[in-house]
Amino acid sequence: MYKYLKENRKKVLLIPLIIYWIIILIGTTIPADSFVDTLEISDKVKHFVAYFGLAILLGLNLHFQEKWKKLSFYYIIATLVICMTYGVLDELHQIFIPNRMAEFLDWVADSLGTITGLLVTSVFLQKIMKKSPLN
Repeated sequence: MYKYLKENRKKVLLIPLIIYWIIILIGTTIPADSFVDTLEISDKVKHFVAYFGLAILLGLNLHFQEKWKKLSFYYIIATLVICMTYGVLDELHQIFIPNRMAEFLDWVADSLGTITGLLVTSVFLQKIMKKSPLN
């Protein structure tokens, strides 16, 4: 699986990351009063889940990219910095969206989702690297 992900990173990891990130951006740009919330899930859970997925996709992309070896090696730190910075910028951008506001606890949920996603990614990579002797 490791070799497959490495060889097919663009179609298996990069394209889903781009689509996922666009969905997050669109979701946070929609004014709150025009958004129909049929799931009735806590706002913090939504933030956690969104950044959990973002961290997994971004972390895997950074790990498997080959242009910058140090970025690949330090994918956990890079993903953490990128996701947490994006979370802050996303909260600040919501100040300008009607009926939305920036909340520190939303950013905390984003950060916890990022950290959890990175833990899952790290365990996943360790498991598939053990199974694939030809990394």
